[in-house]
Amino acid sequence: MSLDMPVPVGRLAALGLLGAILVIVWLGVVGPLLDRYRGDRETVAFAAEQLPRLRQLASQTELLRAELDRIARDPAGRTRLLGGTSEALAGAELQNRVARDAAGHRITVRSAQVLPSLAEEGFRRITVRVTLEGNLSGLRELLYDIETAQTFLFVSDLEIRSRSGGRVILRREGQPQLDEVLAVRMDIHGYRREEAK
Repeated sequence: MSLDMPVPVGRLAALGLLGAILVIVWLGVVGPLLDRYRGDRETVAFAAEQLPRLRQLASQTELLRAELDRIARDPAGRTRLLGGTSEALAGAELQNRVARDAAGHRITVRSAQVLPSLAEEGFRRITVRVTLEGNLSGLRELLYDIETAQTFLFVSDLEIRSRSGGRVILRREGQPQLDEVLAVRMDIHGYRREEAK
């Protein structure tokens, strides 16, 4: 028994079948290959964009190593590290220093916590997390003191929030000035040489 279809219907069926096969081949083979090709082109373009910067960094390696060696030999460089005979004492020293500097700028230390130290390229990173309360000018002066200290100190994770709607005070000249109380949380860290084991 044979199925005899009119010629136009058979041609349409054959064209439909051919179209379905082409769609399956496109979706299953050609489409994924084109997507991968586009992805590879983007990766190559990104790498080509980064290459000059990476070459520049690589060319500075020897210069940076020489600078690091010079700093390691420099006796003045040692004073830029945190003191103390242990990590705990270095953390306590940093904590006391922050409290002393804050009090000098009329900033209240609400809490101070020494965080666990981290090893970083032959040094130990000693971090103190502090919560402070004070006005903007006091905070600015405290941050300036930290930035310009002889010991290398760094501020990270700085959060500042307003604790009040702002309070107006009169200065000696009679001009009103906004004296808003700020709640500040930040991490302050310094470094000390890693102890030989």
